Amino acid sequence: MIAPEEKRALERRYYPALQETVFGRFEREFVRCLGRDAVVLDTGSGPGSWILQEQRERLRLLVGEDVYLPDVSHLDAFTLADAQHLPFADHSFDVVVSYLVIEHLPDPAAAFCEYARVLKPGGYFVFKTPAVRTPLFLLSRLLPTGLHKRLKARIGTPEEDVFPACYRANTVSVLERELTAAGFRRAWLTTVDQTYAYLSHNRWTYALGLLYSRMTEWRALAWLRNQIIGIYQMPKEMQ
Repeated sequence: MIAPEEKRALERRYYPALQETVFGRFEREFVRCLGRDAVVLDTGSGPGSWILQEQRERLRLLVGEDVYLPDVSHLDAFTLADAQHLPFADHSFDVVVSYLVIEHLPDPAAAFCEYARVLKPGGYFVFKTPAVRTPLFLLSRLLPTGLHKRLKARIGTPEEDVFPACYRANTVSVLERELTAAGFRRAWLTTVDQTYAYLSHNRWTYALGLLYSRMTEWRALAWLRNQIIGIYQMPKEMQ
């Protein structure tokens, strides 16, 4: 692993627009849909998704849900549950966040229906998930989970935080179809590339990863972008 300050120096040199391209635009859209005093469900939360921790002052209540009990929690409340069978009343939340979770769901369509059920009219479903038909994740699918854990441990991800992936709703077209079927309407969607994040073993691989990710900003190479970020909304008037 390379030091954070060296990472930032390499980013400024090889991909100066990284923060704005990968994080900035999404953060602005995310903050807009959060508003103020939101009641939020962090599904597949573990101890708490970092994107929500940065917005805590905007939240009235942050509830986590996952299939395992985390050792520590940065949440207001936590429930041990399956995303396909959420133990919450209808219309309980203003926002549901699924950050790098959809790829692990064995039945994402059922989970999307549950997210729709627990959201208030006009509520938002916010997600980030890998785009499976890209070189990085085509390769990732060939790796056994044990090897995947060891490789991710080398870039700072604890092995216990790496779970088997199903990739059953990991293209834009499948997500659009399944979320529309659950009653959602697209509010905002983009794709970005984060190959650089998987190549932070040393400064040379990181520099190459940055150049690769920067290259995907070209429209002709947009199909290489390996992350899908979306915000979908429930109708404000629900039948």
